[in-house]
Amino acid sequence: MDDARSRLHWASRRRTTRPEGIAYSLLGIFGVHLPIMCGESAEDALGRRLAEIISRSGDVSVLDWVGEWQSSFNSCFPANLAPYQTMPLVLLIPSDPVKRVGLDLEKARKLYSHLARLPRARCVYGRITFPSIVHPSVTTVTMKVSNPSRYTYRIHASRLMPLEVISMTNVDEDAGWNTFLFVHGIQIQAGSAHDVIWDLLDQLGQPFNALLLKRSLHNEYKRIACDCTFTACVQDTASILDIVVKR
Repeated sequence: MDDARSRLHWASRRRTTRPEGIAYSLLGIFGVHLPIMCGESAEDALGRRLAEIISRSGDVSVLDWVGEWQSSFNSCFPANLAPYQTMPLVLLIPSDPVKRVGLDLEKARKLYSHLARLPRARCVYGRITFPSIVHPSVTTVTMKVSNPSRYTYRIHASRLMPLEVISMTNVDEDAGWNTFLFVHGIQIQAGSAHDVIWDLLDQLGQPFNALLLKRSLHNEYKRIACDCTFTACVQDTASILDIVVKR
């Protein structure tokens, strides 16, 4: 149980007599120390602790959850621990050295160098920043209403394979899908220069559970909560070298 997501999965199954008790129990599970604020809601108490976990560990797996109830503390957090009861499942693609043939190694070095210089994830004053790969330009979306409470979305985004999701959430079409983007949170591993570059490319070429964010004012983003997982995959390994890095 090394990563933050596994610990949250375990914590989500605990039962306490008071709603805020679950949030306070994270203090011992993660070894973090925060003052208890009188009158603080259970939602804000959880938000403060999740923010501290990210800041202390830099572990963005905290953001890997599915559900429609997001926190008022920060839209990237859930309102409670219930969404962590389900562990994320992504079928990984076996590494294939053949795919490395013809890749621009210099571009790969520059990408790794850029990512390695970024500060790790943190949350300050309720605002999360974390190293990530951005796949903007959600170009076309086809929505089909399967029944009154279920929607099928066929989504095309830059550098990603087309994906189809079925959801009970009706995403606000009036907002314009071109204001949405998919984000892949990443964590750089340490190791020898040559190995870490290829390990990074292998990591970025794997399917991933993307965050669906909507652009807002002041260069900030709001997460769109949904009851389904957006599992995305890049079109090809070469396209990874032209991705957009954000923090």
